[in-house]
Amino acid sequence: MIRGPIPELTAFGHRLDAAARTVQDAQRRALREGSPIPFDLDGDVARQGRHMSLEALRYAVALRSALSTGVVEVPEPSFRISVVVPVLTLLSLSHAPATLDGVLPIPPRMARQLVAKAPAFERVLTDPISGAYLASASRTYRPTAAMGENLRLIDPICAVPTCARNVMTVGEADHIEEFDLEHPARGGPTSLDNLHRLCRTHHRMKTSGRLDPERDPVTGVTRWRIGDAAVSEVAANTDLVTRELAARLEHAWEQYHADIEVEALTRLGALDESPDEAADRDEAYRWGLHLTEYYSRPEYDQDDDPGPPPFDPPPRQGPPPF
Repeated sequence: MIRGPIPELTAFGHRLDAAARTVQDAQRRALREGSPIPFDLDGDVARQGRHMSLEALRYAVALRSALSTGVVEVPEPSFRISVVVPVLTLLSLSHAPATLDGVLPIPPRMARQLVAKAPAFERVLTDPISGAYLASASRTYRPTAAMGENLRLIDPICAVPTCARNVMTVGEADHIEEFDLEHPARGGPTSLDNLHRLCRTHHRMKTSGRLDPERDPVTGVTRWRIGDAAVSEVAANTDLVTRELAARLEHAWEQYHADIEVEALTRLGALDESPDEAADRDEAYRWGLHLTEYYSRPEYDQDDDPGPPPFDPPPRQGPPPF
């Protein structure tokens, strides 16, 4: 997200639009003359024989143009996208959605295409009955790479209740029961059962003692204490479907059922207007015309208003817009 003065951001949008139109005109000329096609980064224009749309060009120009920072050297970005694909979806045996960064559902076909282009991918083992992650442990303070990947899937959003920060990339692993660096056997273990991911702000609050989580080893429920002010209990995430994704999928499922119900009611005529409703609508329509015509007159007196004269509404005339 970019925040700034409206005029400057509007001017940037205009420049981006002008750049896209200029490139599109150049592509038209190149196709007409048979010359090299500019900005055909993926070769689609040459293969299809048609210039890119303005929408695609705006995206390409904005995303693939170099950012100038003057003498300041910008390091190569450490960037990652986590795509979680159920194995049955990967094998085209299921149409369950995959997730992007733990919270965004993406279509199965898109997920298969991303996996096909990936140089490697990691298998995450779960319990076949409960769906819980199979626990692993480490004797060191820092989690292993495999544990880190599993932890990102368990807590793609900061584990602190009500925090909505995505910690897939910018986040930190934290021991719920503190790890004892001098005597590892005495402190909390480095295991998935004793780890969660926090945003940097809440990790500092946890380290300073302002947040005090406790996890039940049997139920996996984490109890959060904020001093003496509040207590909140959060159930363990034992599935690839995060709380945020589950809420979105549940909303989509409810909307789907609502659309089916409305379609069925419409088909059966249950939503058709009854004779009484039609009469009420006609009466409201007649009064609307009457008030529109007479209300603005100086001699209009509401107490002496006899009402509109009876007449049939014009053919195909709908109800008034109020």
